[in-house]
Amino acid sequence: MKRFLIVDDEDLCGELIAAFLEPYGQCDYAHNGQEAVTAVRLAIEDGEPYDAVCLDIMMPEMDGHHALPAIRKTEEKLGIMGSDGTKVIMVTALRESTHCIKSFHEGCESYVTKPVTEAAVLEKMRELGVIADAVPAN
Repeated sequence: MKRFLIVDDEDLCGELIAAFLEPYGQCDYAHNGQEAVTAVRLAIEDGEPYDAVCLDIMMPEMDGHHALPAIRKTEEKLGIMGSDGTKVIMVTALRESTHCIKSFHEGCESYVTKPVTEAAVLEKMRELGVIADAVPAN
């Protein structure tokens, strides 16, 4: 079963993304970047790493721009390098190209702007090879 981590301080947005992804696998939640880094570490240590992380940029305590490099550093410390790491899709209201470029430099694989749509999220998951062509896990 696929595993997804949804990281957003806005419950409604997180629940919406989960509704899109739950037919394809298990969804876990984090409300800030620090919780996300911890969740990724624990998942790897438990032998069940996330297949994908949907990561918001603007969050309290630790934003997505700080969480993403910390996630990549955590993976590296635990022996996961490069394309073997979890696929990270930045999900944000920030449309400025500087945030997009910065996110890719920090190690994300894709970028979706809010308001998110089911079509956009599933398209990115398919492009990254996380889910098959519209074939839910159920």
